[in-house]
Amino acid sequence: MLDASAQKVTISEVEKNFILKGILSVIKKVVTAQQFDIWFSCLSVFSLTNNSITFVAPNNFIRDWLNSNYSDLFSSAVYKVLNSSREVIISTEDEVFEQPPVLSFFSNGSVHDAMGISDEHYSIPLNKYYSFENFVVGPCNRLAHAAAVAVSESPGHAYNPLFIHGASGLGKTHLLHAINNVLASKYTMKTLFLSCERFVNHYISTIRSNSWDSFRELYRNADALLIDDIQLFENSQGSREEFFHTFNTLYNAKKQIVITSDCLPESIASLEDRLVSRFKWGLLCGIDSATIETRIAIVEKKASLWGINLSHEVASYLAENLSGNIRELEGAIARLNKEEKVTKNSITLDLAKKVIQGLSGNKKAVSIEAVIEAVSRRFHVTVSQLQSKRRTRSLALPRQIVMYLSRKLTNMSLVEIGGYIGGRDHSTVIHADEKITQMLKKDKNLLFILQKLENELQK
Repeated sequence: MLDASAQKVTISEVEKNFILKGILSVIKKVVTAQQFDIWFSCLSVFSLTNNSITFVAPNNFIRDWLNSNYSDLFSSAVYKVLNSSREVIISTEDEVFEQPPVLSFFSNGSVHDAMGISDEHYSIPLNKYYSFENFVVGPCNRLAHAAAVAVSESPGHAYNPLFIHGASGLGKTHLLHAINNVLASKYTMKTLFLSCERFVNHYISTIRSNSWDSFRELYRNADALLIDDIQLFENSQGSREEFFHTFNTLYNAKKQIVITSDCLPESIASLEDRLVSRFKWGLLCGIDSATIETRIAIVEKKASLWGINLSHEVASYLAENLSGNIRELEGAIARLNKEEKVTKNSITLDLAKKVIQGLSGNKKAVSIEAVIEAVSRRFHVTVSQLQSKRRTRSLALPRQIVMYLSRKLTNMSLVEIGGYIGGRDHSTVIHADEKITQMLKKDKNLLFILQKLENELQK
């Protein structure tokens, strides 16, 4: 923790940028160009005290990665530039700006204090990690990716607004960043990229300060407005009203609007019909959970970007045994890298299994034998029949359920599951998993049966 008695050093933005440039130049000599672009080029200096320096990272993942893997490098670089030892603090924008006044960030230009209390201006660097080049395209996200690229090439004309929906951790925010990067850097547009939560907080702060002219000028003068997690509007009627008028102003001026949500517009509780209809004026596109093949490609891509050596076997195991949530895959890769550095051992399949078990928390480990026996009892077939090569219709469903539950509850790979059930290959296991997943969406009775089996197996 930072000593409460530490005295803040008053420095201008020019001085902050000069210090940052010096520190980054030291770091750039030690890391690869790719590592520098991903992890360091997106940083800014927030504050300086007599015994600490605070950097701002664009998100929690990058903050945690820098703290876990580069703390010594930061300390060394800071000492060389400032000629004294200081505690290095790496925070996120939300953490350092969490108290009023609420600040809103222009990617290409100034950041304005919406309450008019401070004259300071903060320049927030673009995050090169979230680029179109680093986005893995698959059947689950192909339309959303193509639409995002089209918007970045023809802002205000291609699809306006662009509304991307899907569950958390599937890549919506990545596409939002990628669009922002292109608009702000290639076209030097004044883009405003923020979360819905920050917009609501800013609205609340403006009520207290009564600085409506500043609030409206900030949002309605943007060349492009990008809002993340719009579903959070459902609990704030006043901010929805203000956003409605902002939307109309920007749309009529042919300014680009991009919105993400975890659900379709009509599924957002309390959202007025007039906003739902406006969100549909452009293009609605969804992102689904990634297939096994896409998740493997994502794991291999991210590991490569971060300079981590993963075998295809390990990448496949991570993709097979973690959900479609990309953040969960990122977390597992980060844990593997940390384990490798601490133990000085290479990343093996056994190490991957250990990390997966750690991520699963206190869930009881389930064996494939237990799964087969439970399905055998429930569907009145023998264990030997389930493991046989016979392809009768009466065995097809229970065998597919064994594969589905084994994928979900055990730590076995696709190849291991298939081999255990009659020597089948991994593609058969993938097909079984997808078939049961589709059936569960329509068959409530089957859903009830599988829920009972899962509860039984995890007791």
